[in-house]
Amino acid sequence: MIARVFLSVMLIFIGLGVKAEGSQWLTNLIAKQEGVVTHQREAPLNTKEKGFFSAHGLILFYGSQCPHCKQFAPILKHWAARNKAELMPLSLDNQPLPEFPQFLPATTEWINAAFGGNAINYPALFVINPNTKALYPVGFGSMTEAELNGRMEVLIPKIKMYESKGKIE
Repeated sequence: MIARVFLSVMLIFIGLGVKAEGSQWLTNLIAKQEGVVTHQREAPLNTKEKGFFSAHGLILFYGSQCPHCKQFAPILKHWAARNKAELMPLSLDNQPLPEFPQFLPATTEWINAAFGGNAINYPALFVINPNTKALYPVGFGSMTEAELNGRMEVLIPKIKMYESKGKIE
């Protein structure tokens, strides 16, 4: 019930009808919502291969002065590249991290959709489904690559099950 309410509220904030194109779907989705002009990446991380991250992406909320964000950024960048997951960094202080010179500001709509009025903890990593606009929390705070792998190994099957059946068991 709480998940349904959260998803309903999230859809209201994000809006409906965004259709992403090509391998830059996550960038295009956020840019369209924010009215921001984005630059094409030199080498897109996502491919058209079948797999979880051909239909999902990652969103990272961070602060440029946060030591945990600085620690987690290179780990996440490497993990996303290795797993061909498109990653969109959203800055809470409108400043880049060295690993993420291309970013968008974390707007009120994105913050409300992700945190639902709760305290904002960062770094915060979410999986996003651009078709449903659903955000799935992966973790808050810095993680090692092993911790990130472990969380994704548990979370991805649950997301697949939820999206196919409408609930997490």
